[in-house]
Amino acid sequence: MTDPSSRDDGDLDPELVGLLSLALEPSAPPTDLRSRLLARIGGPDRFLPFLDRLVTLFDLPEADTRREFDAILDPEAEWEEMVPGCTFRDFDGGPALGEAHAGLIRLQPGTTFPNHRHVGEERVLMLQGRVVDETAREYRAGDTVVMDDGSAHELRAIGDQEVIYAAVVVALEFMLDDTQDD
Repeated sequence: MTDPSSRDDGDLDPELVGLLSLALEPSAPPTDLRSRLLARIGGPDRFLPFLDRLVTLFDLPEADTRREFDAILDPEAEWEEMVPGCTFRDFDGGPALGEAHAGLIRLQPGTTFPNHRHVGEERVLMLQGRVVDETAREYRAGDTVVMDDGSAHELRAIGDQEVIYAAVVVALEFMLDDTQDD
């Protein structure tokens, strides 16, 4: 254990707290608290931890950024299908984006965002779910992915949760698989 004399009187010893927690009987939160927590986790507030990062990524005021990520849960919001299982929502970002486009992308479990090359830098902020790229690198909610101009990759949704991510990109060039017929 940590030497007690090296701590401030108000600090708790993490090792001691861990040992004490093992002695406690497991208990579930009250039903009403559990229901409220689960509703909040699945509701519109679940993306609030990313709000500051999205404001910066999109170069939009907070109210405009909230409106865009509220569209994720809005059944009336317009989303375009790119390939089966992959939809996107394109919108204008702020002036710092220059010619880049801002958008939100949804991938259903098992769906692959097609192999593509970047024209200009791509910046992605994962909001929900998990993806893996062609090098087997995995990205999950909270991760930022930056791809350089000219780089290429594809992303495949893994797990059983829908993937949602925010992206800023100038343009994409989709690369056809050489084994496909033209």
